[in-house]
Amino acid sequence: MTQRLDRIEAILERTAQGAEANTTAIEANAAAIDGNRVGIEANRVAMSGDKPLRVYAQLRSTVNSLVQVVEIHQLNHEATQRNFEGIVTELREIRSEIRGLRTETQRILEHLFGRQENGE
Repeated sequence: MTQRLDRIEAILERTAQGAEANTTAIEANAAAIDGNRVGIEANRVAMSGDKPLRVYAQLRSTVNSLVQVVEIHQLNHEATQRNFEGIVTELREIRSEIRGLRTETQRILEHLFGRQENGE
């Protein structure tokens, strides 16, 4: 039983670590998004002038940055999803083991109490 609890605690610890890593990545991505917003605003201002090629290059760079942010979010999401699915699978296994232990305990109790009643 202690081993099962240790496994559950380990699973929860890994989940917490994964969530913390995802939170850190999201915060880093938020900073990148803010930087992209600044770039977009700069591009908007620059487009009002006579430098369309430079503006185009800046826009392209900003779009590429946004695509990278989206890809990072996608990878984080996929990792979180895999972690979650693994936890669900392990919890199902643990639940099954607990059912088996309950059944076994019930049989033992019935055997013990049945023997005591017959012996008395």
